[in-house]
Amino acid sequence: MTEPRPMLDRATAHGPRAPGAHRDALDAIVGSSPSLRALRERLPLLARSSCGVLITGETGTGKDVAARALHELGPRRDGPLVSINCAALPDSLLDSELFGYERGSFTGAHGAYPGKITLAHGGTLFLDEIGDMPLHAQAKLLRVIETREVFPIGALRSRNIDVRIVAATHCALERAVREGRFRADLFYRLNVARIEMLPLRERPEDVAPLFEHFAQALGAANLAGPVQASAAALERLRQHDWPGNARELRNLVEAAGIMFDGRPLEPADLALAPIPEAGESTRILEALAHCEWNRGKTAELLHWSRMTLYRKMKQFHIEP
Repeated sequence: MTEPRPMLDRATAHGPRAPGAHRDALDAIVGSSPSLRALRERLPLLARSSCGVLITGETGTGKDVAARALHELGPRRDGPLVSINCAALPDSLLDSELFGYERGSFTGAHGAYPGKITLAHGGTLFLDEIGDMPLHAQAKLLRVIETREVFPIGALRSRNIDVRIVAATHCALERAVREGRFRADLFYRLNVARIEMLPLRERPEDVAPLFEHFAQALGAANLAGPVQASAAALERLRQHDWPGNARELRNLVEAAGIMFDGRPLEPADLALAPIPEAGESTRILEALAHCEWNRGKTAELLHWSRMTLYRKMKQFHIEP
């Protein structure tokens, strides 16, 4: 085993809190959809507690933004916010990165490392993509939660820790529990409170404010200033399915800024997939008929969420 520190920069984050950052925590959640308005109302209430929070949603929906808001709005705001992406580390490194190790505990351990859990003492530990954590690490994490102690690799005694754990996943953890890929006892510890981040395709009213937000944030790098879009271009953006969610929209704004000359973007300037053709409505109707118009089963058959099915039924004027 070799000392993992040089390999971890992209998988973990641990930085100082910017002065006054907690005041902007809710402002970082950009959008006007009902789901985001409800989230902004709920976050301060959840932030007051130290209970486990599980944040679910597709990749790119802003789970990390919600986690940061929970930290910045709560009593632990002056403590560290430490993040680790469980999917970005091989199993052999996850244990040492989470729980730490003592000098000489394995080949290549030339110095001691406290581990991310200990580094988060007095603050918040954000476990992103918790669904990809191997079972053996899940067992150790559960013990940390239950005993409030962490045992670094090679240590002779445990260390007391005080940390709030916020976890996020794009997978269905309930299914992972049923299939034996995720511990049920750990799931219930993490799922005390739950936040669902809806995909961008289910909240098209958030597209325009997000476009403006990213344009202003990235505008300093553009010689012609922040990217602008015509009304027709914004409407085309609202119709897009956004499989990459807000992250995809940010990338689009950044790419548009490279060639931006001050002229508002038009639909032809947008590198987007074509709008679904009418053939999709036939596919939806066939699936509905196969499921006897049970929309829950139809959504599952089409591998969509119910909200996506409802939106597409409205788009194609499909009614029972």
